[in-house]
Amino acid sequence: MANLDVFFNPKAIAVIGASRTPGKVGHAILENVKSTFRGKIYPINPNTNEILGLECFSSLKEIKEPIDLAIIAIPADLVKGAVEDCIKRKIKGVIIISAGFSEIGEKEKELALKKLSKNIRMIGPNCIGTLSPSKLDTMFIDRKKLKRPSEGSIGFITQSGAVGACLIDLASYEGVGVSKFISIGNKIDVDEIELLEYLGKDVETRCIVLYLESTEKGAELINISKKIVPNKPIIAFKSGKTEKGSKAVASHTGALAGTEEVFSAAFKQSGIIEAETTEDILDYAKILSTQPGLKSNKIAILTNGGGFGVIATDYAIKSGFDVSNLSKDAENALKKFLPKYASYNNPVDLTGDATTERYEKSINAILKDKEVSGLVIITLMQLPTVDDELLDVLRDAKMHGKPIIICAMGGAYTQERTKKLEKLGLPVYSTPERAIRAMKALLDYGKITKK
Repeated sequence: MANLDVFFNPKAIAVIGASRTPGKVGHAILENVKSTFRGKIYPINPNTNEILGLECFSSLKEIKEPIDLAIIAIPADLVKGAVEDCIKRKIKGVIIISAGFSEIGEKEKELALKKLSKNIRMIGPNCIGTLSPSKLDTMFIDRKKLKRPSEGSIGFITQSGAVGACLIDLASYEGVGVSKFISIGNKIDVDEIELLEYLGKDVETRCIVLYLESTEKGAELINISKKIVPNKPIIAFKSGKTEKGSKAVASHTGALAGTEEVFSAAFKQSGIIEAETTEDILDYAKILSTQPGLKSNKIAILTNGGGFGVIATDYAIKSGFDVSNLSKDAENALKKFLPKYASYNNPVDLTGDATTERYEKSINAILKDKEVSGLVIITLMQLPTVDDELLDVLRDAKMHGKPIIICAMGGAYTQERTKKLEKLGLPVYSTPERAIRAMKALLDYGKITKK
């Protein structure tokens, strides 16, 4: 896998098509590379001597020093020549941002490019780039418009640049970290199979997300996933599963999609957790990248809002969870400090005057129950008796070694605090249903790894 490492840890980069005009793709790429990369950067543009304070070169021939990686953002007709120049310079890898290939019917042009892949590794064409937070950003989207997430443990592989970009923008907003992000576009060389294997061995990645529109390597996908899943969860979202959607994939990437039944069966066979909605993708990734496995379907629900506890309980039971009463020892422990008007059963309702201390003692009592495998903590952070010390209590609850997820619904005040919790490694969901669905993904993964 060392030949893919050039895309994430190069020593010197050339940006072919670098632009001095703000708003242009080549300008955004250079700006993003410069803001993150600590190695040598060589902008290539024959019409200027300097861009963003960096010396500019008219061609690769002018550069005598070694270059590991080139990012290409020029018209499609010029890409083949640029790749050939990279091969002559013994550059190890290229990221081809340029579009205008099989996705618009130019299959011959793409085939000519593909033939060069035996001499150099390629990501793309028709992709938006790659991201390793704080190390290297090769994307062409302005960082002011699309925020980048901090370093984390979720690895993203996406066939759609648009979907992938919006997911990491959302991850940044929610305070969720990412290890690596790769937009593969038309994947004429580096594809989902190689990247799954790479991320499967990557120590920075604890969970892999795969957004897929098509694959020509179904058997390989199953085989490589089977090897990875016992040690690292894979979440996949497959689009283009209907006849109409499949045609849309063909017009988008120039590739053929497959039926829903075929892909769902393949995911199940290989142990991949399938996301049913785009909302599920990040929801599942947050819990699978931060929480230990769920050993059984017995969970507890703790709330300071009775209605939310009821909603969560209904949805949990429908999802196959056991929400039966806690052990007598746990109930007796709760009765020692909870007021008489609170509910000691499961769900445990601390009522609207619950304090941080009441949460802390309840969490400890519930998680000491040997029958409880995981805990859903619902908190209305807007209530006057709840303060920011609750964030520390929730963080410390991880020491019990059982899965914990938080449900907190609300606006700006709540969102500010949920972002802090996410950065502490606690997945937070805005509704009880989303919290339970995420916990179900953790349960499903636990069943897979037990086989």
